[in-house]
Amino acid sequence: MDETGELIALGVLAVVAVVVAIATYWWRGQRKRVEETEAWPQAEATIESGRLEATAQGRVNVPTFAFSYQTAGKYYSGRFGLMPHTTDSDSIIDRMIGRKLQVRYDPSRPEVWFIPDKVIEGCKVEQRMGPHVTGFYPKN
Repeated sequence: MDETGELIALGVLAVVAVVVAIATYWWRGQRKRVEETEAWPQAEATIESGRLEATAQGRVNVPTFAFSYQTAGKYYSGRFGLMPHTTDSDSIIDRMIGRKLQVRYDPSRPEVWFIPDKVIEGCKVEQRMGPHVTGFYPKN
């Protein structure tokens, strides 16, 4: 390999290293946000509604649920999806309506929430917070 080839190889290696470093930094930051929620207080939430929605990439339809919870006399709401669903979508939506679940909320901003359950009804919980939501969080 000549000197030019070595410089190109080193340049490519440097770019790859920078990309890996940025991705690692982002992932650790997201992971830290999720870990911080463990100290947040919990509230009981009720699933109010559900429907099939396309993911942000539009590749998959996932059962998506809206829920509400109350803290300090005020109501707050959120949404999450379940992925992958292997059962009849209408059936899982019907089973989930009215169901109770625990959410953690930021005491300084109670509208910010996190569902600590990783799995519900055998499906992965997809929510906005955390490194695990890059592909399947519902639109809107």
